[in-house]
Amino acid sequence: MPEDKELFSQIAESANILVVCHRNPDADTLGSGTALAFFMANELNKHVNLFCVDSLPKNLFFLNIDQFLISREELHLPNFDLIIYVDSADYSQTGLAEELLNIRGQIFTVNIDHHQTNTKYADLNIVQQASATAEIVGKLLKKQKAVLTKEISTALLAGIISDTTYFTNAGTTKESMALASELLKAGANIKAIVKNTWKKNSPEALKIWGRILSQLDYNETYKIVTAVISAEDSLAPEVFEGLANFLTTLYEANIILVMRETPDNLIKCSLRTTKDHIDVSKLAQKFGGGGHAKAAGFSLAGRLNKTELGWRIE
Repeated sequence: MPEDKELFSQIAESANILVVCHRNPDADTLGSGTALAFFMANELNKHVNLFCVDSLPKNLFFLNIDQFLISREELHLPNFDLIIYVDSADYSQTGLAEELLNIRGQIFTVNIDHHQTNTKYADLNIVQQASATAEIVGKLLKKQKAVLTKEISTALLAGIISDTTYFTNAGTTKESMALASELLKAGANIKAIVKNTWKKNSPEALKIWGRILSQLDYNETYKIVTAVISAEDSLAPEVFEGLANFLTTLYEANIILVMRETPDNLIKCSLRTTKDHIDVSKLAQKFGGGGHAKAAGFSLAGRLNKTELGWRIE
C-alpha cells in the first residue's frame, strides 16, 4: 500500500492520536505537527494531542498550538492508538526514547521526516527528500484533497520558511517554492510568520550577537569558523536562532560550527556549509547527531574552556 494511503488509513481507524514534536522545537516540527492536528481534529473529527518534551518558544504560539498541547504530566501513551512523529530523525530527538521503546509493537507509529540521517524507526516511515517536514506534510494533505485552511496553511508555510531560511539556503527547491505559493493563495498569514520568526530581535539580543561575533575563531587550515555561546548567554537560547545560518555568509568558510553551552552541562553544536563537496551530516553522525548535508547538529556533555591552543571540552 502506498505510504500516503497507509497513513490516512491508520488515521481513519484511530480515535485518539498523539503528534510528537522533537526536543528544542522549531517552526518546522511545530508547523508540521500543528497542521496535521488541525486537519485530523477539524476535518476528520479525531481527538488529537500534540506533545513536546521541551517548552515551546513564545514566538511560535501564533500557530495556535496551545489548543492541542499537553504536558508531560498529562501524557499517558497507552491512551493513544496512533502516534505520529514529525521532523525527528530518531527516537532520541523526541525526548521520550525509553517510553516509546516500551510501547513499541503495541501502538502503531508513523515517522514523517526529511532528515537524510533518519533511522526509520517507526512502523510506517514517510522519509523523503524535501526542504522541510512541513513540505512533506503539505504534499500528503494535498493528495488527500484536504482543505488547506488559514491555520493549516500558516503552520506549513512557517515550517518551510524556517527550514529554507526564507528561501535562501541549499534546501530551497522549485517544489518548496511552488507549495509556498499555494499556501499563500490558501490564506497563509505571511505577515505573522515574518513578524514572529524574523522580526523578533531586541537591541539587547543584538548586543549579545555582537559579543559572540567579536570572538569568532577562524581556522585557516581547514577553513572552519567557530562561534561559542557561553552558558550565561544560553539562558536565552531563542536569541541565537539563525546565528549559524547567518554565518554562512562568510564566503571563505567551508564549515560553520556554533557551540552553545547549556545550563545542564551540555554543549549543543550546529554545523552549516554552503560548499557542494561537503556533507556536515556525516560529521554530526560521528558525534551521535544527524541532519542534512548542509545543516546538521549534535550534542556533547561537558563545558568549554578557552586555551592558548583553542577551545577544549572538559
